[in-house]
Amino acid sequence: MNRERFLVKSYGDNIEGTKEGLRKLLELLNKYNSAVIVVPELGKVKSTMLTDVLGDTLSNELIKNRVIAFSGKKISLCGQLTLKKHQYDDIYLDLWGTEHSIIKVEELPQCKAIVLVTWSPIDSKIWEEKNNPIVIYNDKKG
Repeated sequence: MNRERFLVKSYGDNIEGTKEGLRKLLELLNKYNSAVIVVPELGKVKSTMLTDVLGDTLSNELIKNRVIAFSGKKISLCGQLTLKKHQYDDIYLDLWGTEHSIIKVEELPQCKAIVLVTWSPIDSKIWEEKNNPIVIYNDKKG
């Protein structure tokens, strides 16, 4: 399978890195029909970090309902522990992903594109060497 892979090399909760990952996800929705934003823990996601890209209304709706319609496409939000319930979508944004979470995303059968936003750049080292993703942002802190 020919999968598109993109990497945001970010350190910690760098809001610019988060925005770049979200922007890429929305760009990919021009080509694909559904996307999932995978986060470490749902309870720690705040709509404010999504607002700059999605706007207040959609950000709050996504946090509350875990799914929104965006320009006729579906965006879902899930925690790393519930990723297996979202295995048939097209795009996965692994937000603050780790070396372990990206392996789980890579195992998804229908995945057509991956955007990994790291928490620590070391988390992407093995994945980057194996898959040669396109680096779309690098805060150069790691």
